[in-house]
Amino acid sequence: MNCTRFYRSLIALALIFSGIRAGYAQQIDSMINLYGERYPQEKIYVHFDKPAYNTGETIWFKSYLFAGIVPSPISKNFYAELLDQSGKVLQQKILPVYEGSSAGSFDLPANLPPTIVFRAYTTWMLNFDTTFLFSKTIRILNKTVAVAPAATAATTGGAKQTGTAKQPAATAAANSNPSSMVTLRFFPEGGDLVTGLESVVAVKVTDEFGLPVSAEGVVKDNSGATVANFGTVHDGMGRFTLEPQAGKTYTAEWTDEKKQTHKTSLPPAKQTGVTLQCAPTGSREAFIIRRSLDATDELKTLYLLGYFNSQVVYKARLNLTQNFMVSGSIPLEGIPTGMLQMTLFDANWKPVAERINFVNKEDYFFTTKVVPVAKSTDRRAKNTLVIDVPDTLKSNLSISVTDAGLTKSDPDADNIVSHLLLSGDLHGYIHNPYYYLTGNDDTVRSHLDLVMLTNGWRRFKWDDLAAGKLPVIKFPRENYLSLSATLTGVQPNQVPKNTQINVFLQAKDSSRQLFFLSIDSTGKFQQDGLVFFDTVSVFYQFNNNKFLANKSVVNFSNGTHKSPAGVKPDSAWRVPMPIDTSLLNRGKYFALEAERLKPELEKKVKTLEAVTVKARTKSKQQIMDEKYASGLFTGGDATTFDLTDDVSALGAMNIFTYLQGRVAGLQISTGGQTTLQWRGATPSLFLNEMPVDVTAIENIPVTDIAYVKAFRPPFFGAMGGGAGGAIAIYTKKGGDVSSNTSNIGGLDKSKLTGYAVPKEFYSPDYSKEVTNADLPDIRPTLFWQPYLLFDKNNHKVTITFYNNDVSKRIRIILEGMNEEGQLTRVEKIIE
Repeated sequence: MNCTRFYRSLIALALIFSGIRAGYAQQIDSMINLYGERYPQEKIYVHFDKPAYNTGETIWFKSYLFAGIVPSPISKNFYAELLDQSGKVLQQKILPVYEGSSAGSFDLPANLPPTIVFRAYTTWMLNFDTTFLFSKTIRILNKTVAVAPAATAATTGGAKQTGTAKQPAATAAANSNPSSMVTLRFFPEGGDLVTGLESVVAVKVTDEFGLPVSAEGVVKDNSGATVANFGTVHDGMGRFTLEPQAGKTYTAEWTDEKKQTHKTSLPPAKQTGVTLQCAPTGSREAFIIRRSLDATDELKTLYLLGYFNSQVVYKARLNLTQNFMVSGSIPLEGIPTGMLQMTLFDANWKPVAERINFVNKEDYFFTTKVVPVAKSTDRRAKNTLVIDVPDTLKSNLSISVTDAGLTKSDPDADNIVSHLLLSGDLHGYIHNPYYYLTGNDDTVRSHLDLVMLTNGWRRFKWDDLAAGKLPVIKFPRENYLSLSATLTGVQPNQVPKNTQINVFLQAKDSSRQLFFLSIDSTGKFQQDGLVFFDTVSVFYQFNNNKFLANKSVVNFSNGTHKSPAGVKPDSAWRVPMPIDTSLLNRGKYFALEAERLKPELEKKVKTLEAVTVKARTKSKQQIMDEKYASGLFTGGDATTFDLTDDVSALGAMNIFTYLQGRVAGLQISTGGQTTLQWRGATPSLFLNEMPVDVTAIENIPVTDIAYVKAFRPPFFGAMGGGAGGAIAIYTKKGGDVSSNTSNIGGLDKSKLTGYAVPKEFYSPDYSKEVTNADLPDIRPTLFWQPYLLFDKNNHKVTITFYNNDVSKRIRIILEGMNEEGQLTRVEKIIE
């Protein structure tokens, strides 16, 4: 799945084209390639710790962001929202993207409806088809009414469901007449039925939830004669062949799995036209194209384009002047796993047929081993896992460990592999999409082709491409947060060209950063590429311009966007999706236990207030870390230095000469221009957790520095993934300096909101003394780690977690991707 290797291979693919209207063809395929290069579309998959929740719990999530077939380098801000069924935003989190991923959490209040929607997107995605925004319907279990035992849960993704629902054998009591909600749809291959031409027609039968229904029936013409038989062969899908005749209309008479009878009209056939029929044949994608015998001249010369990931991989001019049928094949060598689109044009380059095909090279996995070294389901027992990625590529994984009763085992359900390769690229609900990637035999390929026939994909508006029109980009690419200032109260011509604002950002811990913002061509002052969390104070002053200081008002923003009001809620959100009764009961058990224990916990807390509690003394390093580090900079794999009582620091010329030889693997050269290298890459530098360069640090007196953390590579808190690790430098504050530095006198002040504050997952260590250890432990999620990072020097990680008091079966789910876009998923049960 190497992107560079893929694009090199495109050059070797056969491009068959000659003769008529070559310039017009060049316009079309060059525009397709331009779309792929300039406007790659992103897609999102989100790994949750579990599929359903109770009020009072926390939703833990990790997002994976792709562009084409590789981790996306485009967006730097990730937007996550909780919505009600009407589309009203209940909560929003904005998070930084590191190595094509992001992680966060939502705390669920008590006043939630039984069903909420998790929606995720980047602003770049809002420039295109917003039905591809990620969304998932989440049930609030202790607000949910019980349903029939056989029913199971479903989720949505974009304008489609991307979840794991099974077709219920029994329907909820609220649905008094389920058969009336069953729908049959027809999908002629290529798009249209054409009189006199045999076509493959796919069928799809679903219930009111969009879930598959079995059916069988016959197709009759308007004289009552039976012309075809059909039946569903897999998940409500099937196919039959039909050659429409002039003057005939067609109706399907069919029976669903509950023996209810129905009638559905087929779409009318066009009088003249063309058909496109496809079939994979090993290393090639074969096609057959037929035209009407009395077709006009526009249909006697056709053009076929094949494109993968918005890059043209096949182009052919087809001469049907003498023959009404032509066949050929597209070579698949060099094309990795993914969607291959084929569009057939007439002589005037108007699209007349379209088909999508799935190329499965089974090249999308990388190996990950999860080995339980110590396992037990006893009360508060210790479990130890070793996670091994035997590869030299960088990889980025997440892991959840939960009570097994809270997550239904469904090996064919949507997951990181099926969503990023299949369901995330298609309109409409794909039932159990991972099934189509579990094998590549004839049966699975045939079933997968039914999915291709019954689900839509459309990226291009061909008229726009032919006219050379490019999409309107309303939302440019974001480069993390911005410090953006806009002046009001003065006319633009009253602001001199070289005007500058001096700005201090001061965090709640009194750490600060200085910026000098110059006016740009739009009349704004802006500095982007910033990463800061929570709320910061903004102190500012105009540089030698008293008129602006007295007359203008400065409005600051962080450059992020509000929730997209123009995106309409998906109609599927309002459907009360069935849910598995065992999962519902298990979830409610945890909710009831949490409610029962709440008075005991509150009583315990009040008692502790009147008792002297003896605790272990914190180390000086722990005290310094709590005082200075925040968010992604807390803890971590780092070498730390406390300079507040280090006499040797006084003799150092600067912090870099002090660090020379003190951190294993970190190479620092201070001869002339200071350079740093760690594991072959340059470490990222932070001053009070703001990204800076070497020159911003080397002139700071060592006596002003209190604390230094050297994070070993990789450090995911740095832009670009932190392949060279990071060095975080903190200047003195609070009791470490002689004067009060919490205010900046004489400057105007404002407030600015940063990224959502990271929340740390609580995992007790029962080998040590734990507060409230005498209270029952009913944690539904035993362990959650959104970032497990591996590379050639670090391919094993050991994690430890403790069981609660009630779980007898424990489910482990590990998902992730590597730098070339290959994917992994491991699911294990401890019992």
